[in-house]
Amino acid sequence: MPLLPVLSLPALPLPILPLPLDRAGAVTLQEQIYQALKSRIVAGALPAGTRLAATREAARALGVSRNTVILAYERLASEGYVEVRAHAGAFVARLLLDPRPPPTTLPAPLQFEDDPPPAVNGPHLITRDATRPVFDLWYARPDPRLFPAAQWRRLGNAALGACAVGLSAYGPVGGDPRLRRAIATHIAVHRGIAVQPEQVVVTSGAQDALNLISRLFLTPGDRVVVEDPGYAAAAQVFEAHGARLHPVPVDAEGLDAAGVERLGPRLVYVTPARQFPTGARMSPARRTALLAACAACGSLIVEDDYDGEIVFDRPPPAALATGEGRERTLFVGSFSKTLGSGLRLGYMVVPLRFAAAAEATKSLMSYGQSWLDQQILAAFLEGGYYQRHLNRLRTAYRARRDAALAGLRHIFGDRLAVPATDGGLHLCCVLPDDGPDASSVAAAARAVGVGLHPAAECGVRGADATLARTLLVGFGALTPDELALAFTRIGQSLEARRAGN
Repeated sequence: MPLLPVLSLPALPLPILPLPLDRAGAVTLQEQIYQALKSRIVAGALPAGTRLAATREAARALGVSRNTVILAYERLASEGYVEVRAHAGAFVARLLLDPRPPPTTLPAPLQFEDDPPPAVNGPHLITRDATRPVFDLWYARPDPRLFPAAQWRRLGNAALGACAVGLSAYGPVGGDPRLRRAIATHIAVHRGIAVQPEQVVVTSGAQDALNLISRLFLTPGDRVVVEDPGYAAAAQVFEAHGARLHPVPVDAEGLDAAGVERLGPRLVYVTPARQFPTGARMSPARRTALLAACAACGSLIVEDDYDGEIVFDRPPPAALATGEGRERTLFVGSFSKTLGSGLRLGYMVVPLRFAAAAEATKSLMSYGQSWLDQQILAAFLEGGYYQRHLNRLRTAYRARRDAALAGLRHIFGDRLAVPATDGGLHLCCVLPDDGPDASSVAAAARAVGVGLHPAAECGVRGADATLARTLLVGFGALTPDELALAFTRIGQSLEARRAGN
């Protein structure tokens, strides 16, 4: 049925006339009719309720095809300038337009004596792009050139072509059911975590999950154990919710749980698959001890698996959320390191008894994530594309790790301490005692256009004195050739500084 049927009403003045048309111009006749009517409607020359001429009459009067008028009317209707009434015709719609011009200057902000201070005064770790050097060794930064753009585009087109109804409606707060099922299947196969889909809560990355966990489980004054050294952004979230932090040292075997039972914390935050920042993998003995200590004092474990899937020389380790830990562990996963932080999709897995409360609490924070992105990611997981992508990443990043290690060894020799090299997107490097500290090396690198970053600059919090001599060297965003050039520049800059002294 056509949009505008031929009307058998008495002839009325045509509101679109006079309407001069440029038949030799570059702008189509349809576009000219649309623009002319739109401008008159917005200006008020055609007030709300004005009936437009029937398409056949308008076409005859303007000397154009009826289809040209129909398409112009349809566009006006789709944009809300015209409304079509069955068996009556097309009428100018009532527009809620603000006639006031926009202000040319912004008012000064009002000042109040009781304005609250910022809750967190930590480093803004996600706003570096404006000052990022060409060769930047920023930690945990994946290479956008490795993003599976072609496959992502095909899956996106398929999702939109099937039915884009999800774009106009709120989805389930806990996440798209298809994506929750796909994540549950993936972590069961590749991480050994057997869960039901309703235990999976889709988030906007790991930081969103940590905020959700804090809302769900923390009250002011609760104790939270964190790793020392550890991830400052997680500590800041817990502090912002009123928690009292208790840093516990980590070593080559991960967090030492000896004092956890005595503290009786509400939460224990750990990165067991690849400790941040050292890269250490928690040993089986330490895992067993942590689970036993938390069971004895009733603590919950927050297991942040921030880059546990990027491994080179071994399979991903078993998660704490498996076996005996499944009823005591809140597992936090993210796609930021494997696909890209701009996707803003992650997830948390909670014991079944917390599933309803987690979803209800999430509704206080947001009404869910993008329907389209969730649909694409679900199809990416279901079709086996994600696993193939991981295999490709592991091969690419292994070569980049090797190039970074070679460059570091060439400059600093074997006295450079690199605790772990078997996964992730960065190397934790402790500089020799008899050379420049981390800030001095970073300054020398910056002087030749290379970003090299001390641990404190990368959001590492801890009391260890060696942090002043620690660099986090990210290798993910640069190719082996680019890394070789970057380390050549760093070596030359340090040599020039030594010669100058």
